[in-house]
Amino acid sequence: MSKILSMVEHSLLIFSASIMSIIAFANVISRYFMNHSLSFTEEITINLFVMLTFVGTAVGVKSGSHLGFSLLFDQASLPVKKILAILVGSIVIVVFAIFTYYGVKMVQFQMLLNTTTPSLGWQQWIFSLGFPIGSFLCLIRSIESTIKEFKNLQAESE
Repeated sequence: MSKILSMVEHSLLIFSASIMSIIAFANVISRYFMNHSLSFTEEITINLFVMLTFVGTAVGVKSGSHLGFSLLFDQASLPVKKILAILVGSIVIVVFAIFTYYGVKMVQFQMLLNTTTPSLGWQQWIFSLGFPIGSFLCLIRSIESTIKEFKNLQAESE
């Protein structure tokens, strides 16, 4: 499961970064040669950036490369470290669960209203899917990370 999820995450990252780069380059070329900006590029780029941010966060959580303040954690005793790991993990899991829940609600609301994007006239919910999908990936990775951290602390105590 984790390998498949990693493949999906990395594919989404490559896709969104590639499309953003191509669109931004096309817009620069368009402005330079035709003195005309492609208005739709901002719409696509901003929404792909949201997906890139959340999926990138999920990859960062999985690899443990997110920033953290570990002074208190490092100085704590092993039982306190276990409690802190569960507490911090629970808070992060709750936050991403809330993001996922309200992200899905937002997409459902946009579908209900049949909201379209200003420049392209595409369905807004298609672009907004990056938020709940990215949040859900972060939720899964946060659960995995919390379990892994607790197991490492458990193994340390044995």
